[in-house]
Amino acid sequence: MNQNFFHLHLVSDGDEEGLHAAGQALAKLYPQVSIIEHIHPLVRTPDRFRELGAALEREPGMVLYRIADPAIANRVERKCRTLRCPSLSLLKLNSSAGAPEPQSAYGEMINLHLQRRPRAAFRVTATALAVILAIAAVWILSAEALRPRLASFPAAAAAVTATPIERDRAETAARVGLVRGDLWAEYAMTLVPQLPQEIIKGGTIGGHLAELSGKGAERAAGLSPHDSRIWLLLAAVASQLDRTGRESEGALGMSYYTGPNELALIPLRLSIATRSSAIGDPDFQLLVAQEIRTVLTRKPDLKPWILVAYRNASPEGRSFLEMTVGALDPALLATLRASSPAK
Repeated sequence: MNQNFFHLHLVSDGDEEGLHAAGQALAKLYPQVSIIEHIHPLVRTPDRFRELGAALEREPGMVLYRIADPAIANRVERKCRTLRCPSLSLLKLNSSAGAPEPQSAYGEMINLHLQRRPRAAFRVTATALAVILAIAAVWILSAEALRPRLASFPAAAAAVTATPIERDRAETAARVGLVRGDLWAEYAMTLVPQLPQEIIKGGTIGGHLAELSGKGAERAAGLSPHDSRIWLLLAAVASQLDRTGRESEGALGMSYYTGPNELALIPLRLSIATRSSAIGDPDFQLLVAQEIRTVLTRKPDLKPWILVAYRNASPEGRSFLEMTVGALDPALLATLRASSPAK
């Protein structure tokens, strides 16, 4: 709303004579201010006073009044103070000796009114923002209070099982969070908590819960595409639902692209990659080779996971591991070849 626009209420206990002149004088003194006049004559009965009060509540603004009865004039002033409407008596303005010029008095009222309006707008805006922040805080805290305290995916043995209560809480938290991919990922993980361990051991899972977990992981990936853990979860579920490994290729690649240096993902990601048909892709091989190089040069304590992946890998995956490891660590290559592949 334009802050140079306001309502002017002209009040009298007699007829309208002279009220228009006061409004016109105000408009001429300040032509840059747009004024809407409201004439209220014969304000000398309770009914007329209630009508005036209702008009001020509907359209608050400045009040110029000409009322001879001091009791009625005081009621008008009290009403104006209650509604925070500037008021000025035309009788006092004309009769007080040494009073300021009309232009000065009108100007003070206009400036006061125009200053109050932005303050009121600021208060409304601040209140609206506070309400929005409060709603957002309740939304975030509600989801956090509902989510179960489970080990972060893909923790190895910290969360082998998830109780039905934890599963229900994870689902409720995800539905409350709605657009939070991490909560949907947690819900998907509670459906198949044994998934990382089974993949690393070379086992399989399936059934209705795995399908539900896949749908939850897909939703999580769509909401949080930056999170490499979620892409790995989606690849892990897809690798179980499609034993050829083709369905997991895209999600597994995204896990590498979004988190190439996530050390916590290496054991599970390496196991899935070496069992996937994507291991024959030269571009994909570069991603896996970089991860193996990281293990051999920076995190030698993760070398046993290369051995685990080798035992459960496909023939093509084992060939790739032998080629990559042999170029960097011949001793580990000998250990790989001496190990017994999973049957």
